Amino acid sequence: MRKGKTFLNILCNLALIIVLVTTMLFVAANNSTASYAAGTCDIVSFSGTYTYDRMLADVQALSATYPDVVRYEFKGQTALGRQILIIKLGNPEAPRQILVHASIHGREYYVTPLVMKMAEYYAAYEKDLLATTCFTIVPMANPDGVAIAQSGAMATTDVNYQFLINSIGNCDIWKSNANGVDINRNFPIGWGLAETKNPTNSYAFYEGITPSSEVETVILEQLLLENNYDCYIAYHMRGNIIYYYAPTCSPEVYSVSRLIADTVHNSTGYQVVVDFEDTEPNGSFADFAQIFCGIPGCTVECGKTLPPDGAGQVSDFYSKNLSSWKNVANLYISKVTY
Repeated sequence: MRKGKTFLNILCNLALIIVLVTTMLFVAANNSTASYAAGTCDIVSFSGTYTYDRMLADVQALSATYPDVVRYEFKGQTALGRQILIIKLGNPEAPRQILVHASIHGREYYVTPLVMKMAEYYAAYEKDLLATTCFTIVPMANPDGVAIAQSGAMATTDVNYQFLINSIGNCDIWKSNANGVDINRNFPIGWGLAETKNPTNSYAFYEGITPSSEVETVILEQLLLENNYDCYIAYHMRGNIIYYYAPTCSPEVYSVSRLIADTVHNSTGYQVVVDFEDTEPNGSFADFAQIFCGIPGCTVECGKTLPPDGAGQVSDFYSKNLSSWKNVANLYISKVTY
């Protein structure tokens, strides 16, 4: 009798083990978050100087790790031979379309790893959102300017450009591209009207010889004109503030842009700034997007210290901005059909 009980207990224990193992395998196979968790968010790093080459290596790794939601392509070629990286994060045919760009000013390159790390997190943990939303991300809109801000004239082997860069100087606060043109003054709406400007090639504030003279400008214009974006978010440095007003934009674009800015404020705590002193457009990306294309959006100015100082603040950018993309996308929830 005792032997029969012992044998029965063994059978019951084996059956229980089989059930537990089967359940664990089923959960692992059907829980996408669990399957991503083991290897996620370890690609993009905030340590060290985040260069153009690091960005290219990271996007290749992101695409290989998350091929269902991360795609990328290159557009144009800068004066120093770099191409502009365009990332499609999410479903390209999704009803919600949002444009994100960063580092249009070379010296503000801390926001490039910010948007790259945010893209990695969303690829890993926001699959449902990405089924109905596509973020078009330009993580380094001015790669030559970033390279110059990081390494001066060593950003190129072209002796003519080395001479130009050294002649201009101020490499550590360089905002322009390699031609000494400030991309955020080179758009056609309000071109040449900026109160703060330089008359010739400079590290900042020179609008160029003609509007849209720079390849970096043209690529951003093409994205705006060729895609039906609901809104944009532009990442700059510094101030921990949010701008949303483009002079002379329509009341509708103004009101939606304010709503987007308030939504980003709720995520980040950054102050929303209403600057009505600029009564005319000045050739900025925001002017072209809001006034000419009718696309609302906001400019997020992260941090209080420009590179190369304050590298540790990037992790703070990340924690404060992480939920903002999802919250902005959810402003357009009515476009989602299930």
